[in-house]
Amino acid sequence: MTNRIDPFTRTPGIAGEAYIDNKVADEIIANFTSDISSKYVYKITGLRGSGKSVEYGKVIRTLKADEKWLVYPLSAAGDVVKTLISKLSMESFIDSKSKVTEVSSSVSASGDAFFISGKGDVSIGKKESDNEHFYSDEAALSKMIATANKKKYKVLVAVDDISKTPEMVKLLSMIGSMILEGMQIYLLVTGLSENIEEFSSEKNLTFFKRADSIEIKALNKYDITAMYQKLLKVDAMEAKKIEEETKGYAYAYQVLGSLYFGKAKEETIDDLIPEYERILFRDSYDLVWKSLSKGEKEVIRCICRSKDGKAENIKNLMKNKSTYPVYRSRLLNKHIVDDEERGYLKIRLPRFERFVEIWGNE
Repeated sequence: MTNRIDPFTRTPGIAGEAYIDNKVADEIIANFTSDISSKYVYKITGLRGSGKSVEYGKVIRTLKADEKWLVYPLSAAGDVVKTLISKLSMESFIDSKSKVTEVSSSVSASGDAFFISGKGDVSIGKKESDNEHFYSDEAALSKMIATANKKKYKVLVAVDDISKTPEMVKLLSMIGSMILEGMQIYLLVTGLSENIEEFSSEKNLTFFKRADSIEIKALNKYDITAMYQKLLKVDAMEAKKIEEETKGYAYAYQVLGSLYFGKAKEETIDDLIPEYERILFRDSYDLVWKSLSKGEKEVIRCICRSKDGKAENIKNLMKNKSTYPVYRSRLLNKHIVDDEERGYLKIRLPRFERFVEIWGNE
């Protein structure tokens, strides 16, 4: 008898058998591949661990499998412009070579040569080599994209977990210019809202600021319950009990599903919670907490101490209640809290109150 393989995963960008489709990737693919859509840029935002990279990966894999597309995922670090040029130059239809003349004093020079009469004979050979400096990066990239389009290819440039660097600003500016020229070049990025908003101050990136932004929200509780029933072979009530511990947080859904899948027969959900917390705290919440300002952390602490999340109670616990609207807005924008119930702020992350209780003063 072979052991069953764990259907859950914590690998970024991969959801595997446990994938719950929220249709985000489908919307992007439909618009990018449509002959009538005018959408060339999409930004996928959301909390760390919300599943941004999973949707990003689905778009990448789907379009890579389409022979009409050239897809170039780029690392957010490094010189992204030169990397894109290098990747494009590897395509067979791109001629990135230019003829240069090399003068040699040897009559045995290889290749085509002709001779000039005079006091001495000099051979002149033509050598093919890379011309690295003749064109600017923008001119070279624009020419390559135009060539790809003439060959009936659409080009997708993709960046996961984008952040603002001079090189990234340069790349986005070039892509915006090419889109305005009518080239078929598309852009897909994922990132935290605050990282994406940093590009808003760049005057020449208006196209990026105005582009469609899709927030990855909590997974549907009915979908999670149904998937737990299917993959964990449990009844509806047990699946619902597991689901309630996740609050729809995609990373928590995968972590708890994996722990339950591997648990001993006599173990219960309660037995799994310490390990569940350890993984969430270490791999997700530590980064979330470190990304918050002092004022944002204070509001989070006050939400936890208020117990019910009522706005008035939160304000009364703050040192300076007049700053509440500012930090409330920031935390909403970072997808850490929600205000679905009027007059209340609730933390969206499972067991985050416990993290704040233990580690919130660091």
